[in-house]
Amino acid sequence: MSIRTRNKPNAEFSFASIADIVFLLLIYFMLTSSFVQQSALKIELPTSNSEKPGKGGNYVSVTNDGQYAWNNKVLDDREELWDLIGESLEASLQDEDPSNDVITLRVDKRAEFDGAAFVMAIVAENQGKIVILTEKN
Repeated sequence: MSIRTRNKPNAEFSFASIADIVFLLLIYFMLTSSFVQQSALKIELPTSNSEKPGKGGNYVSVTNDGQYAWNNKVLDDREELWDLIGESLEASLQDEDPSNDVITLRVDKRAEFDGAAFVMAIVAENQGKIVILTEKN
């Protein structure tokens, strides 16, 4: 009586361990990468020695040549800011979340003060708060 073994080489390969490694690498790179918020306009910020304040959810950018942007959308006319800022601050009052009533102002250091004053007036009229971004020395 002969006993035969039924052990044949298995030609299949398990991809489960490779999928685990790829998943762990994906998580690692997502956690270690830094997310940079790109702006629609190129702005050179003024310098300051103050600590970095908390930023608001929305921001207005003003360039030295008089262009305005709301978040990442370049505006054709600065008068559009009246409606955009008003709607944003009105929505923050309804949410009752105090962090949403802050508008971040990014003004180029070579821009005329008129642009910054215009935005600050709109925010003040709508009972909001404003944070002006600067670069640390």
